[in-house]
Amino acid sequence: MFSKINFVALILLFCFCCGEDFERAPFSMYKLRGRAQGTTYTIQVYDSELNFNQKEIDSILFDFDMALSSYREGSLVSRFNALNFTDTSILSKSYFGQILLLSDSIYGLSEGYFDPSVKPVMDLWGIGTDNEIVPTDSGIKTVLQSVGYRDTTHFKFRTLDGRMDISKLNSNFQLDFNAIAQGYSVDVLMGFLKGRGHENIYIELGGEIRLSGLKAGEKMWNIGIEKPSETNTENSQVVQKIITVSNCAIATSGNYRKYFEENGQRYAHTINPKTGKQNRHNLLSATVISSSCGRADAMATYFMVVGLEATKAYVDSDNGKDLDVYLIYSEDGEFKSFSTLN
Repeated sequence: MFSKINFVALILLFCFCCGEDFERAPFSMYKLRGRAQGTTYTIQVYDSELNFNQKEIDSILFDFDMALSSYREGSLVSRFNALNFTDTSILSKSYFGQILLLSDSIYGLSEGYFDPSVKPVMDLWGIGTDNEIVPTDSGIKTVLQSVGYRDTTHFKFRTLDGRMDISKLNSNFQLDFNAIAQGYSVDVLMGFLKGRGHENIYIELGGEIRLSGLKAGEKMWNIGIEKPSETNTENSQVVQKIITVSNCAIATSGNYRKYFEENGQRYAHTINPKTGKQNRHNLLSATVISSSCGRADAMATYFMVVGLEATKAYVDSDNGKDLDVYLIYSEDGEFKSFSTLN
């Protein structure tokens, strides 16, 4: 499973059509719910019939875990993180191969602020575990020597003829895809469902969402963005904003739940991989709308590292022109928002 707290920031607001309009709909609503990656998933399909079953969904998510979950001892990423791992060869189209490539892309776009190799630093802080501490500067400096996704003294990979050769050169180098894997798994599920001929699809896994087509009544989807609040629970959220969208992916990251306090100072779970510490800023949550849920997931994490002004600058640049964001921040003790949505 994946440990990342997803803040359950995205809530499907069911606006079912009723009466005459609903009866004219040329399809029915099918819903599946289950558990995976330490959280829950919901799939809704509007169609004349359902061309898949829950066992197939659970099998996909199990295989995904066996590649990318650092909480499964036998997974590929857990074996990679072991001190005695040196090299392997895998299919380029495998989950592990594809997430290496996607992570490399986001690492470049974020100028290294999104870095899956930050795991040793996260482990040092222990946020969200029973071992939360404020590490010493010397401790941070030590573990940062094994951080750097594109540092070829740590590891490297290359693709050739449909295969990927992976070499680990620093035994202390570790990877953690929690900030991207859950979103990417939603993309995988969407690809599977579309491959079965479905077009009108809603997928939510741990708060990450991807949408295709329309819901019942041929209407777009209404998605609620959660108001940052420490009192929100999985079953009770306060909605800050409702957006009406389709054919997109949505992911949210925030710092208002997963944290600890020491000596009157709050320490959140989002770590700057370049310094090994948290950046101090007023951004409370970042919701990203993209064509890819994996990318939206990773970019939301990146934005929570760099803060409000840097995020605004990014989405105003050429690299961010295909993204939309809804940002919630604090100013003078009040919640305020910034949005690129029309």
